[in-house]
Amino acid sequence: MTDALRRAGGGAPPRVLVLGGGVAALETVLALRAHAGMRVEIELIAPAAELRYPPLDVVEPFGLAPPRLMLAEALAPLGVRHRLDAVDDVDVRERWVHTRAGALVHYEALVLAVGARPLAPFPGALVYGDPRSRAAFAQLLALAGRGARAGRVEQLLFAVPDGVRWPLPLYELAVMTARALTAPGGAPAARIALATPERTPLELFGGRASGRLLEYLEQLGISFLPDTRVARIRTGEVELAPGARVRRADRVVTLPVLRGPRIEGLPHDANGFVPVDAHGAVRGVSDVYAAGDATDYPIKQGGLATQQADAIAEAIAARVGAPIAPAPFRPVLRGMLVTSERPQYLEADVAGGGAHAAETPLWWPPTKVAGRFLAPFLAERLGARPPAARPDERWLEGAIPCEITLPVPVPSPHPESVARAS
Repeated sequence: MTDALRRAGGGAPPRVLVLGGGVAALETVLALRAHAGMRVEIELIAPAAELRYPPLDVVEPFGLAPPRLMLAEALAPLGVRHRLDAVDDVDVRERWVHTRAGALVHYEALVLAVGARPLAPFPGALVYGDPRSRAAFAQLLALAGRGARAGRVEQLLFAVPDGVRWPLPLYELAVMTARALTAPGGAPAARIALATPERTPLELFGGRASGRLLEYLEQLGISFLPDTRVARIRTGEVELAPGARVRRADRVVTLPVLRGPRIEGLPHDANGFVPVDAHGAVRGVSDVYAAGDATDYPIKQGGLATQQADAIAEAIAARVGAPIAPAPFRPVLRGMLVTSERPQYLEADVAGGGAHAAETPLWWPPTKVAGRFLAPFLAERLGARPPAARPDERWLEGAIPCEITLPVPVPSPHPESVARAS
């Protein structure tokens, strides 16, 4: 059976359409160009002009401007067009994407990397994530500082909601808040607690990473509340479960829970996420792939999204004749947590392989998202030289990177997604 990707009309290379403007989308483009070269035409459709890089959202309220990368400028040398638009629906039978601007864009292969929809997990909290919430959090910091000068100490609770499998950004917010609101040698301007359904800090990593983080939270005066969920928020206090415990809290800060994009024309589960196989192919349709938060993979994290993107790029590259044997998605979780001024690199194997500490990075460049192609691409264009951070890269100071291989079963592929190397 002839592969549809080898049947582009008029001798033109088949068009691969990538939807999304985040790390999964950019990793897909970079990996596909690296593996397939000019065997494919690539177009990226994204609604924003800049790369969406959520791992550095936490630095904005603290006066540290995250790096900016204009997609069109970055993609032009690769021969990739950036269309400033967004997907509306997909016709998988005829291979058309309908955009919000009214365009019809044809594809031979489609890669969905549009992310997920953020929702508030409970009323009354500041849900951190979008630009408006980041501005509101900056105001919270300013108010806490003014309150301390007037003799008032704010009570802040950072609460991990149920269903969030990647809570690291909230830990970073709590840690950076504690550092920002404590003058050297002075009293803290806020009493901070972190409540989480986990048994230990960043439980997913386990071992030494959790232990070191707990020690650091204690050093900063952050109260760690394990096995704890927010039941209700009232004025000046919060009810915690289990046990209907009541704790004073002037503000509660949390993360959004995610739901899938529910794009018309594409299959999705009850929560809107797109079902994929081990090579990223969307189940039930032909020539459509998905990576990142839009998929039904349970842990939503940028590094995992880039690994999904790599599997997709290899599968597509082999289908268009590139000499590559595509490897399935094998999730390895890496995280860099902003903590003290002295970096420590930790590795833990949650399957029982133990843990150890190192003074050298576990991946290179040790950026927040350790994408195989994305990390060096961003390091080159943004001038990042970790771990010896420059003054304008202060968010890299004091990081605990962690790496584990996830013991999470990955579904076997369906036949049409497995590429055939030539």
